[in-house]
Amino acid sequence: MQRLLMAGVLASVSFVAQANTTFGVIPQAGLAGVGATVQWGFTPYLAVSAGYTGLNYSLKDVKTDDATYNGDINLQNPQLFLNWAPFGGHFKVSVGTINQQTDFDLTADDYTDPDSGNKVRVNVSGGYAQSVAPALTVGFESDWTQPGFGYHFSLGGMYAGKPDVDVDIQCTNPAGTCFGLERDEERKLEDELKKYQVLPILQAGLIFRM
Repeated sequence: MQRLLMAGVLASVSFVAQANTTFGVIPQAGLAGVGATVQWGFTPYLAVSAGYTGLNYSLKDVKTDDATYNGDINLQNPQLFLNWAPFGGHFKVSVGTINQQTDFDLTADDYTDPDSGNKVRVNVSGGYAQSVAPALTVGFESDWTQPGFGYHFSLGGMYAGKPDVDVDIQCTNPAGTCFGLERDEERKLEDELKKYQVLPILQAGLIFRM
């Protein structure tokens, strides 16, 4: 058994040594934004990729018990992945990290102080404190050792952690008071946003390898 295992290891090392490394460029778009990835293919089973995606888009109807928020989110995601094709074909599994630099700004104009009846404007800013997010995807991609044009598709998720939220409440009635409302609304928003600790990944693009 040990001899068989050693023979398999030596065969794998020999195969890697003889393989021709390819270099690919992958323009892509998906839920995490648009951008590009560069990729080094070492064997039909193994490749490494590094890239960046980013996007600004609007958030609508983020609700708590007392208000409805609208605003914008800014995504910036440098990323590094190790890609494995277990059957040496087009199906692949990728594990890696995403250096997420995500922040958001939300505003609600329909919040009313339940104690005074004073209508207030609420501004919310925040982001993810966990800057390095582990990620896992599965997908399909053209053979890493074949130069020329190909395709890329991946689906999975990254663990982003809990968002940090900062709330600023402005009373529309100067005679009213906003005392104590900010921390309470921060807690409610953090409870609402904690469902987004795992963010989806969906990306597709074309590849040119040389």
